[in-house]
Amino acid sequence: MKPVAPTHVSGWTALAVAVLLSAPLLAHDSANPHDHPPAAKPLPFVVDSTGPVKVSGPKVKRFDVPVSGQGYWAFSPVVGAVPVPASALPVLKGAHGTLVVDPTRDVVYWGLENVGFVGFSNRLMSSWVIEGDPALKKGNLHGADILSRPGKSPLVAAADNVEGEVYVSDTTFQKAEKVRIPSGGPYADGKGYAPTDVAFGEAGTLWVTDGYGRAYFMPADVDPLKFRGKFHGGKSLSQTPHGITFDPASKNLLISARPEAQVHHWSVKDSKVLEVQGLPAGSTVCDVDIWGNYVLAACLDGPNGTPGPLYVIDQKRKVVISTIKPKEELGYAFAQHLHDACWYVTGKGDKREVYILFTSWNPGGIGALKLVNAE
Repeated sequence: MKPVAPTHVSGWTALAVAVLLSAPLLAHDSANPHDHPPAAKPLPFVVDSTGPVKVSGPKVKRFDVPVSGQGYWAFSPVVGAVPVPASALPVLKGAHGTLVVDPTRDVVYWGLENVGFVGFSNRLMSSWVIEGDPALKKGNLHGADILSRPGKSPLVAAADNVEGEVYVSDTTFQKAEKVRIPSGGPYADGKGYAPTDVAFGEAGTLWVTDGYGRAYFMPADVDPLKFRGKFHGGKSLSQTPHGITFDPASKNLLISARPEAQVHHWSVKDSKVLEVQGLPAGSTVCDVDIWGNYVLAACLDGPNGTPGPLYVIDQKRKVVISTIKPKEELGYAFAQHLHDACWYVTGKGDKREVYILFTSWNPGGIGALKLVNAE
């Protein structure tokens, strides 16, 4: 069974009373016309013969090695990459977490339920369980983001859907600041909150989406960590706004509307949805990651209940340019439901290499793919 948003009849009753009695709440509820999305526009599919990075190495034949993806955007498994530490293997099946990349140290962090963060280095070939703040091990690091800081170690924020908390720490992970349920607005009764993802925005802002609760997303201050009391979205935007991603180029948020198979582009400046992009029907999108013009979308399921795919979207041209199928075409038996994925780009110039890292749920697992020069 897929994770579903908890329901609280008494909580919704209290919310309805609050809407009737409190005019200010209307400005933040889903009744706000700015929060109602425009009609979705299905993304067309095109095949690219070239891309942003020169792919090194000889051409590979698709039937000689496992390859998935179309045209330039073809990927193969990286043998031996992202090994799971022995101490984490007993809970691997229940993995339901997230991935972030620290480019300053060339380290990848994976949030693993009841373990905390697992680190990968040495070009994805070494791994270890990070012994940090005990708060990070209690629940589930479901969605996370990382923020580079000049002269300081990066900040990592994570949403814990089990404990109902959001954490912020530097990459030592020794002390995690945390904030629980927001006060007021749709959460005035103190119920119905299970955050699923976070995104660092501009000017000390952290965005949090309550994908498994009442489906609002909201801004918070990073330092000190506290909510600002503003709420956007709600069920009229998406029944499950599972992921939230900040686009540094447009300064907009990308909301992953999971059951609707949509990516909402939401203007931080104007507090409204600018565009709704539709993925193939049935593609229950969990989260997206951005690398330049390219959006990587991880889906729990594909069309007609097929195993979850990865889509590469060119957001400048507004087209899908590759569909990657880790279970069906690359041999990852555990990759039935893809939960999160991220770009991992290393090297410079002609030595640049492009990877996709992904994690799955039910059963849990983690994998690494490399962009290859495929015929």
